[in-house]
Amino acid sequence: MDIRLRPLREGEFPAFRDSLLQEYARGLVEDAGLDREAADDKAASDLASIFPGDTPEANHCIYFLEDAATSRRAGYLFWAERRPPESRGTRAYLYELFDDEPFRHQGFGRRALELLEADVRDRGLPGIDLNVWGGNAAARALYREAGFEEQAVFMSKELA
Repeated sequence: MDIRLRPLREGEFPAFRDSLLQEYARGLVEDAGLDREAADDKAASDLASIFPGDTPEANHCIYFLEDAATSRRAGYLFWAERRPPESRGTRAYLYELFDDEPFRHQGFGRRALELLEADVRDRGLPGIDLNVWGGNAAARALYREAGFEEQAVFMSKELA
């Protein structure tokens, strides 16, 4: 099985944004320990800052992952050009790579990263940055296998 990156078509952004919002809020609850209401509020606020006017910006690269043989949706990938605070120049920032449930553990995530790297190289950017939930061992392993190195680890301990 192979996948391809298909840019969003006219009218598909609202469904993509809703999926992104739900997945981000889920991560905030399950991996960051926020309660549901706080997670929903933070997810809505963060996405409003990423998509001012509730529309993608010119530097946003949003794709549906499609099974190359059947054209069936297999997930989505969203990255954008960003200048990180440490000023290493403009780089790609991977906001989200998400495999739909039926396509997990089949190599689609690894292949999506290969396609992402090709896309980023084609645009002349020197590297890719991302954040991953600490509790998402599968994603962390995937990124490490693809050559990503951890730059920082945020930790916390609840005392109550």
